[in-house]
Amino acid sequence: MEQSLNLIRFEPAKILYVLTPKCGSSSMVNIFLTMAGFDPREHGIRKLARSASTESTLAAQGLFFSNTDTAGVLRSHAEFPEHKLLANIRNPADRVLSNYYNKLNRYTKQYAFGIYAYGKLRQFMEGPKSWRRVARGNAYMQRHLSFQALLDGLEQHGPGFDAHYALQSELLALDKLHYAHLFRLENLDADFRDAMAGFGLPSQMLDRVKAVPRNNPSAYGGRADALMTPQARASIARIYAADFAALGYPV
Repeated sequence: MEQSLNLIRFEPAKILYVLTPKCGSSSMVNIFLTMAGFDPREHGIRKLARSASTESTLAAQGLFFSNTDTAGVLRSHAEFPEHKLLANIRNPADRVLSNYYNKLNRYTKQYAFGIYAYGKLRQFMEGPKSWRRVARGNAYMQRHLSFQALLDGLEQHGPGFDAHYALQSELLALDKLHYAHLFRLENLDADFRDAMAGFGLPSQMLDRVKAVPRNNPSAYGGRADALMTPQARASIARIYAADFAALGYPV
């Protein structure tokens, strides 16, 4: 099935930046808005990006956001062949564990609807303050679906039902596209500024980014997690074997 992706085109440095789901995409929206002279702290960053795009204020700064899919990325690369193609990647084990904490509702809605309905009902019963907090529903779903059960389901059904779970190597079409740089999310703080300066980003824009922001951090925050058992790691190695091979992460 086609997977939804977001794509940034940044003309001041001739960049196409593919926003891989669950690989710091919200943080990258924040960064590019900041470099273009907007203040994401004043509004939700995606709301600001949508409204600024509608008002053409981003275009005036050479910044464009689009919702697309892998085929659309291929078309954009063909349309702007002189632009450098960039993206973030993430250790597949960390990414799927983050999904368990933050995107479990997407899996249960597809494959365990009773658990999904239970979680959403309990979220609703908490009152209006919880209605927009997806994590509250996920917390209830986790009581009835373990991390290993999620992995067993992904082995059975495959991870391609949703972009947040799908193989990064397929989303990014690594077999068809050459990326000028793939930023490892784990090292983004250390690598981003120097790499972007090397790609020709104007210093006055880059200087607006004092530190790489952390938007939508995972509930587990990257800490060592008891859920990551040897059995879980073995399951992840099988499910995401293509990503471990293509992205160079140790199994």
